[in-house]
Order: sequence, then C-alpha cells, then structure tokens
Amino acid sequence: MARVDQQDTITLRLPASLDFADLPRVGLAALLRIHRIDPGDVGDLATSVHEIATKLAAAGSEVVVEFRVTDAEVAVDLTGDGRTIRINSPRS
Repeated sequence: MARVDQQDTITLRLPASLDFADLPRVGLAALLRIHRIDPGDVGDLATSVHEIATKLAAAGSEVVVEFRVTDAEVAVDLTGDGRTIRINSPRS
C-alpha cells in the first residue's frame, strides 16, 4: 500500500517593510515545533528564509511566504519583487 504524505501549508503575507523580515523565520520555527522537527534536521533553512525575505522586502515588495511540511520535506516558497523562490530541506 502506498503511503500518502501528510501535508500542512501556512501562508504569511508581509508588507513591503524590513521591519517584518524576521517573521518568516519565526513562523518556520513555530511550524517545526508543531511537527516536532529538530531544527538541526533541516540544515540552514531558517537562515535562507530570513535572507531571501529580507532581500525581497528591501526591493520594496510585499512578500508572500508559503510554508509546506510533508513527510519527506519542509519547503518554503517566497514570492515578491515579481518572482518566486523555493527553498526546501529533506526531513530525516
């Protein structure tokens, strides 16, 4: 029998302001706690999320962050400044 990944998605919208650039990292930390994922298991994901959100906000764009957790990975899509950047990390 094939196993279907359990998926959980959370969307966060940030105004075009550097004052809110830390929120995606905080949201990711909360999501990891909910799913009982050790932050060390997803490597540098939090740092990458923060850096990309800061760059998009610095460009004067609203930033939309979508967090997805499946049985196989943690993925984050950051959209702003006319582009979408996906970063992900496998779950161990």
